[in-house]
Amino acid sequence: MMVGGAIAVIAAALPAGPGLAAPAASAERAEVLLLGGAINRTLAKQLPSTFTLRGEPDAGIVGPAVTLVAARSCGAKDAGRGRLVGVVRPGGTVGPAVALEAADCRRKPSEIARRLSGAQPADAGADASAFAVVELIATWAPSELRVSIGDVAGGGDPARPLARALARAQAAGPFTTIDTAGLRLETERGSTLPLELALSFPKGGDGVLATLTVACADCAASPPPAAPFVTPIGAPTDTDAIAGVTLRFANRLAALFSGDGPLLLALDGQTFEIRGVQLDGGDGALSVRGRATARAFAETARVRIDAAGADLRLSEVRADPELDDCSAVTGTSYARCSLRNAARGPAAAALAAAMTARLRGRLVRALIAPPPFAFDVGGRRMTLRLTPTRAAAIGGAVIVHGQAEID
Repeated sequence: MMVGGAIAVIAAALPAGPGLAAPAASAERAEVLLLGGAINRTLAKQLPSTFTLRGEPDAGIVGPAVTLVAARSCGAKDAGRGRLVGVVRPGGTVGPAVALEAADCRRKPSEIARRLSGAQPADAGADASAFAVVELIATWAPSELRVSIGDVAGGGDPARPLARALARAQAAGPFTTIDTAGLRLETERGSTLPLELALSFPKGGDGVLATLTVACADCAASPPPAAPFVTPIGAPTDTDAIAGVTLRFANRLAALFSGDGPLLLALDGQTFEIRGVQLDGGDGALSVRGRATARAFAETARVRIDAAGADLRLSEVRADPELDDCSAVTGTSYARCSLRNAARGPAAAALAAAMTARLRGRLVRALIAPPPFAFDVGGRRMTLRLTPTRAAAIGGAVIVHGQAEID
């Protein structure tokens, strides 16, 4: 069902500006705030699409098919409920194009219907011009998102049968539900991480907040956070998605995606591979640790890459050699082992100098883009890609603003 898929887009739904509070240091969670621009762009990819309304089986009434031709996210209706406004036509009928405006989120469906009626071509036939404006309400409770029909208004006399069918579907209760339990984050090579998903609709905002925690069958349920640490306050004007991860959760993700291969940094003709990535940091600072190798250097070194600033920039790379344990050998073997260790110090220093020369001053977000995040939500495969426009460390978390694409 297309509308179920459209609402699943909402369900799927990395400096921080003023008003962002750091998460508790022990928390292990991620938050993704999808704003209206990302949701509306994703909805537009799926329109028009046809679905069947619920009928009244006891009365012998079969629900008719209708086609959703326009839809717009309108943020929170009230605490715990999100709202969409849509335009539907009789099933299989696309009819003249209609466009919903941002201001329509502040109008009643009857007012939207009057506005759209005035924009219909004078020569459109009754079948082609029939439409109704419908309010869709999304309500989330643990493990399930329910979609119901709210207010309905027909676009003139030709739409009366359509409006009556929508009113019957409204009275019948939720017309679709989406299971949000058993969510699994998957990498491109098939590694998975079971997650728990909670959804909320920020009051006064145009978007949906998804909170993700690691699923654990033997763990006691964690209380929900008192307040999200991801908010749109202070976001760049072109932001339509904000993702935040606590450092503990970020390190879990790093371990998960390491199965797909090392972190690769291709810089000025030289490729550096970093394995065993671990993140650490505080307000305005982030450090990445791991085992680095490069073709120009015969040795592997333990490196620490430091970044700082409101939009994180790389500043310095430090490296320590990985030394062999020479205590278990004697004689010439001990001498060779000692010589190898002695050579590794200068090699590690050269590696650190080369990486610093190539990395210093570069934006973290321009070098290390977030990987695609793939989920199955309500039986629908969804992939979220985030193109970052700003990244920062605040307290115990990494926050990234950007542009989202959902497929």
